[in-house]
Amino acid sequence: MLACKPESKPSVPVNGTGYENGDSLVKLAEGYVYTRPDSLSIIAGQLLRLGKKLDNDLMIVKGERYKARSSWNLGSHTEGMKEAIIALSDAEKRHVRSEIPEIYAVIGNLHKEKANYDMALDAAEKGLVVAKELYDTSAIIYMNRMKAMFTQGMGADRKDTALIKKSLQMHLQGVKLAEISRKFEPNRISYYNNIAQAYVKFGELEKASYYVNNAIQLAIKHNQQFSLTYSYTWLAQIYAKRGDRENAIKYMQKALGISKLLKYSFREMEINLHFTNVLKQFGDYEAALGTYSRYSKLRDSMRILENVRQLGDLQLKYETEKKDKTISALGNQNKYLLKQTTEVWSVLGVIILLLIGILFQFRINLKRNRSLADQNRMINAQSEKMQTLMKELHHRVKNNLQIVSNLLSLQASRVSDEDSRNVIRAGQQRIEAMSLIHRSLYNDQEVNKVNMNDYLPELIESIMQSFGIDHHKLKLTIICEVEELDIDIALPLGLIINEWVTNAFKHAYEGIGLPNLTLIMNGGDVLSLEISDNGRGIDLSVWNKPKGSFGVKLVKVLVRQLNGECRVYLESGTKFELKIPVRQLEMSS
Repeated sequence: MLACKPESKPSVPVNGTGYENGDSLVKLAEGYVYTRPDSLSIIAGQLLRLGKKLDNDLMIVKGERYKARSSWNLGSHTEGMKEAIIALSDAEKRHVRSEIPEIYAVIGNLHKEKANYDMALDAAEKGLVVAKELYDTSAIIYMNRMKAMFTQGMGADRKDTALIKKSLQMHLQGVKLAEISRKFEPNRISYYNNIAQAYVKFGELEKASYYVNNAIQLAIKHNQQFSLTYSYTWLAQIYAKRGDRENAIKYMQKALGISKLLKYSFREMEINLHFTNVLKQFGDYEAALGTYSRYSKLRDSMRILENVRQLGDLQLKYETEKKDKTISALGNQNKYLLKQTTEVWSVLGVIILLLIGILFQFRINLKRNRSLADQNRMINAQSEKMQTLMKELHHRVKNNLQIVSNLLSLQASRVSDEDSRNVIRAGQQRIEAMSLIHRSLYNDQEVNKVNMNDYLPELIESIMQSFGIDHHKLKLTIICEVEELDIDIALPLGLIINEWVTNAFKHAYEGIGLPNLTLIMNGGDVLSLEISDNGRGIDLSVWNKPKGSFGVKLVKVLVRQLNGECRVYLESGTKFELKIPVRQLEMSS
């Protein structure tokens, strides 16, 4: 049961039935922003038609903005971006600057939904500049929250704790302005939700509970049911971290129920992913597999990858058109000078005749250059299409590997023999090491190059989580002087690192007060890798003659595959050294 029962689908007036007043339509639209995006679209259309009928600039731009907001909330992101660009263009052309911050907020959120955080932050900054120029306190509060929220999203996407902490300070600073007056009370709800989310990530559950409960009270008071989907999600995670399975699942179901009733497909997708993580925490892998499958289905249905490029192209096209108009205006100013210049040319007719031959040759060259330019455009278009297909391939592989990993988790939970369970979990971790590679390739511009500075910390973090190792209980040092590696090298190298670090966590640190783990990678023609710990030291006979150790055998097979050389020796613990002739491998491939 929902804490705040959504109203039945409202009766939306059609044009000419009592809502011909623009203020009434705006008031009605504001009521639907957080409750009924489908109804908001209808009201936006009516407001737009009335604005055109009355030639009212403000009504027209507001109608276009509500249209864009409705499409965003309904999950039609490409359509929403087109509508937002139209609204922004009309707002500037018709000098309706009061609407510009809200329009940039819609543009920023559309980029954020696709994890395109750089463009989202750029849009938020542009909206904030206009809000400050207008001295609009409400808009300043809103756009400050957009910047803080996009920073938080970027930090979560990149697993950058420093960015998440920065966003928390931005939220705490911004909410102070929202708390100076009761009229800004609705602005506080999303601030409280985002602050609660950050405190959940940092494990400060009391602070998280305080802010999320404030958000719930205000969201119910102001009937902001969309905000409740976030409040209940973070509240469920608080209960999950406290081990309260019943309440954790209860509030995840509430959040999911509201998103379905409001027809927010994108929000429903996000909640299913959060629900999966909560269920996995309690070992309910069968149910977790179901929620993850629904998440994948919704994500694929919205064609996230394709839309990322489309949204960026739409905004860039609009910015380019603005510059072209500026250039055209400058050209008009020069027409008078052009007229005077033609008179000079009439005197220099003889010189022009001498230049005809040169111009004729120039036309031939120009035609040739245009042909080459057309060919280059075709090549670039094919290259872009191939890059998109490769990204989609990595996305599919990553999803399939994740499903296999979930199935292994489910299988491990049903196996009673500890040795068998450990074997399954080891296989799951190897799959995770490969999955991280494909996720990196999906997120980066280079579809065949793996960013090692991102991949190595993510891999070690994944292994630590699988062993339940806290950052405060391990001194971890990662030094990586290699920016990118080809996937053919990075994939076996990642598996080698996974095996060696896993082995260290399993066997090295028993009886060690403060475990140390150091990973150093240097590049050049020969890539070198060192992994060392301060444990009790490996039994070298296991390394030299690995009779029953699958992990050691796998490491040696992968080293041979890379044409590398490795050695293991004892030095205040165990040190593993590997050297790979990267240049030779790249040339042979």
